[in-house]
Amino acid sequence: MAVFSIDSVEYPGVLVPSLKRSFEILDGENAGRVKTGTMVRDVIGTYYNYSMELDTSESSLAEYDALYEVLSAPVDSHILVVPYAQATLTFEAYVTSGEDDLLSMENERNKWAGLSVNFIAMSPKRRPA
Repeated sequence: MAVFSIDSVEYPGVLVPSLKRSFEILDGENAGRVKTGTMVRDVIGTYYNYSMELDTSESSLAEYDALYEVLSAPVDSHILVVPYAQATLTFEAYVTSGEDDLLSMENERNKWAGLSVNFIAMSPKRRPA
């Protein structure tokens, strides 16, 4: 089973040596400190975001190139499936940035490594009750 999928596509040759998740509880425009110094919250919800470092040493050049093109596509968002708790989380996320390193150039083939990418949730997964 693949660790992640993007837009219903798995990349079996891509390993994930580092997967970090974070959460952000965002407030709306009515949040802030009142004159007494007390914080008044206007909670919109909890957003789950992910960062990945990918090991592509087992992937073909074609698989790597396909993944890079998907990640760097100028689109609004992707459907991402990633580990969450003891199951998986499926959500809509956008890519904020990514980077990799040129490992070698041989016989008109470029080998890239060290791909990392950041995904930010498009909408909150949890909202106040």
